[in-house]
Amino acid sequence: MQEAVARLAPYGSVAPGEYGEALGQMKGLPGTFAPWREVTGQAYDADDPNYRDPVFSNSGAGWGNVAGRITGLAVGGGYVFAGGANGGVFRKKLGPGGRWTPISDRILALSTGDLVYDAAADTLWYATGEANTGATSYTGAGVYRLRHASRSSFSQADRVGGTELESRSINQLKFDGAGRVYAATTRGLWRHSTNPAKHGQAWELVLMPNPADDADISKPYNNIVNDVVIQPGTGGRVILANAAWRSGAAYNGFYLSTTGGGPGSFAKTALTGDVDNADVGNAEFSVSPDGSRYAMVLEAPSIVALQGVFTSSSLLGPWTLVADSAKLEDSGSAIGADQDYPPGVQAWYNNFVEVDPANANHIYLGLEEVYETEDGGATWKTIGPYWNFGFDCYDASDPDGGCPSTTHPDQHSIAISGGVLYVGNDGGVYSRPNAPGKSAEDAAGHATDWTNHNNGLRTLQYYSVGTGKDPNRRGYLVAGGLQDNGGSLLRAGAREQVSPFGGDGGDTIVNTRDGCQILDEFTFLALWMTKNCGQSDGSTSAVFDITVPDVNARFTAPFRIVRGSKNVRDGASERFVAGGNSFWRHDYGFAYTAEEANADPDDGNGWIQQYATDTTGARLIVGMDAVADPSAPADPAKDTYIASWCGQANCNSEGFTRGVATNWGGTWTELDLTGLPNRFPNAVTFDPSDPSNSTVYLVFNGFNRRFIEGPGAGVKHVYRGKLAKNAAGQVTVAWTDLSVGFPDVPATDLVIVGNKLVVSTDLGVFVADKRATPNTIKWRMVGLPITVPGLSLPLTAVFDLHASQDGHLYAATHGRGIWKTPLSLL
Repeated sequence: MQEAVARLAPYGSVAPGEYGEALGQMKGLPGTFAPWREVTGQAYDADDPNYRDPVFSNSGAGWGNVAGRITGLAVGGGYVFAGGANGGVFRKKLGPGGRWTPISDRILALSTGDLVYDAAADTLWYATGEANTGATSYTGAGVYRLRHASRSSFSQADRVGGTELESRSINQLKFDGAGRVYAATTRGLWRHSTNPAKHGQAWELVLMPNPADDADISKPYNNIVNDVVIQPGTGGRVILANAAWRSGAAYNGFYLSTTGGGPGSFAKTALTGDVDNADVGNAEFSVSPDGSRYAMVLEAPSIVALQGVFTSSSLLGPWTLVADSAKLEDSGSAIGADQDYPPGVQAWYNNFVEVDPANANHIYLGLEEVYETEDGGATWKTIGPYWNFGFDCYDASDPDGGCPSTTHPDQHSIAISGGVLYVGNDGGVYSRPNAPGKSAEDAAGHATDWTNHNNGLRTLQYYSVGTGKDPNRRGYLVAGGLQDNGGSLLRAGAREQVSPFGGDGGDTIVNTRDGCQILDEFTFLALWMTKNCGQSDGSTSAVFDITVPDVNARFTAPFRIVRGSKNVRDGASERFVAGGNSFWRHDYGFAYTAEEANADPDDGNGWIQQYATDTTGARLIVGMDAVADPSAPADPAKDTYIASWCGQANCNSEGFTRGVATNWGGTWTELDLTGLPNRFPNAVTFDPSDPSNSTVYLVFNGFNRRFIEGPGAGVKHVYRGKLAKNAAGQVTVAWTDLSVGFPDVPATDLVIVGNKLVVSTDLGVFVADKRATPNTIKWRMVGLPITVPGLSLPLTAVFDLHASQDGHLYAATHGRGIWKTPLSLL
């Protein structure tokens, strides 16, 4: 997943203050008074039996309703709090009638690192910034403390300290019982007083393995602190920290303080026992209240996967290995080495371990699945398998899939309260009775009593959105690609979403004339097509594969319709283009058939290479557009193409390059970008009102050089280009900067609606007159000038914009679902 590099290129980190300053700039802009309305507030049923493709759907897996990734959980006092990866905090009262309510929409960051709830004081601590180092993780704006959390909502005044923790992600908050809280961040270990009277004091840095590197933006991974554990009964004097980069670094290891955790008190130390101290990566700790049992899940950089699960009766050891990948695979797991996907393969990304406070021999482990031991690790069972496929109980013809419901894969957070276990993962929140009380499992050790909490938990992380007329119902359907939740589909008038495509979902094309014709991306330009909305009872496939044969596409790579085109077969739909390392075209569009795709898997699935960005495969296309000749809409030889690309090393290194290539003028040309930012060129488009296609618009992701001091990073985001030919017949371009008054925030997409230029960003959507000059341009925020719940776009990243023929602008957010606003009010 390569979304993070778009914001960080040309290097790997940003300095504190960037989001705060951008938000201040936003507040100075007028609004359009156009209300936003949430489109995807309905339940998202991943198990609908009417969309159970036997190959391409995850229906029947047992996940039920799903939400977006939950990276923080806290429970107590009859309430559950869930933190979305980039959707903020939601609160729900437990029991009948409880509904999820967002409570952090007024603060600077909606990216979640951790949540801790003190039920006795009704106080919720919120650590922002997701710290699992996944490439769709966003940095945060610090730690917030909310009093009266059962009935109030966060404001910016609730932030603890100042800007010290801005642009740092926080993996864990740990309290020492002596009046201090520790924040394990991607850039050091920090602490603060828990005394409300000291709320505004600055955070104190206590451990930075490589202090000089914190100011070096080319070394963003040299000070990661993943977790800390405080030895019970020591009054906060004995503290062990894990600091490590998942792929290995000289500083990786454990750091011990025996004098209260102050600055300079930590020293690197080895743990005794079975731990391989030479192969220490990301670690998470847990300890019983009396200190009799420590537990740790540890990743090994040598394989970037699980080293093992360890327990100890003392802080420094000896630590005993109680589980490794093979042992967990034998515990009833749905995954394994024979599938090239063993337990712990993503231990750097999804991990938790928790000792039951009431029973030190009872331990929960979260990796891709949820595991449990009741005997201190001697034996394990997989209480939350990855999915139910492959189990004897699975039956595609059974509406429920034949097996007990299970948890969605990829575990991130856990809470135990009131005799109930809660887990948060890439699909939302699930709970079950805490063993060994009323919990129940089948003969394989799989839990049979999971409760799904995802209805109304609106944290879906979209990459894309598309719309089209629903052929069997009145109105338009809405489809989109999601992080780890496949491709969603909301039929016209439906009360719930369904999932015709499984896995990850990237970009999306929907036939506007027949919305049941959908092209969905799994990953890396593995494209899947359906012509009936993916409807299947599981006996036959309604989806087929038309993967692009590219050598090096992005994880979520772009593909588009050729605007104004007709496919060369029946002309009933447009043709396609796709961008990986090369620019590709597909002449048949939705007229392509499954029979053709399956006839010869090595024939390229109808894709024809048009242009290679380089000869090494290092460059990747990130934005693209294509327009047909109006006089010959079915002639691909007359199409005009443009693509923005970046390189090398996945577009985030000291060798960073970027460019824009086009075949305008008859041959492919790399446009001159002299004077433009040396940052990620996220989206490019031709002006649809210019019949010559000589007017283009280009937007840049990332922050300006005030926050990223990379060479030539620049300070602007939006440009208009005018293409021409010189006397020698060479294509030239004259760029005009339209960034005057535009907030310094990563730009992600752009569409042109009439004379309006609409740009999406990490903090909202903005509009201006496309005809304006740098001296006359006036940017406005798309939306109401004040935040109105239910009518205002949440302060989260918008990845994709879509101007629909139903008269609305759709915005796909990466954390709060899909929203729409009337085009007429832009």
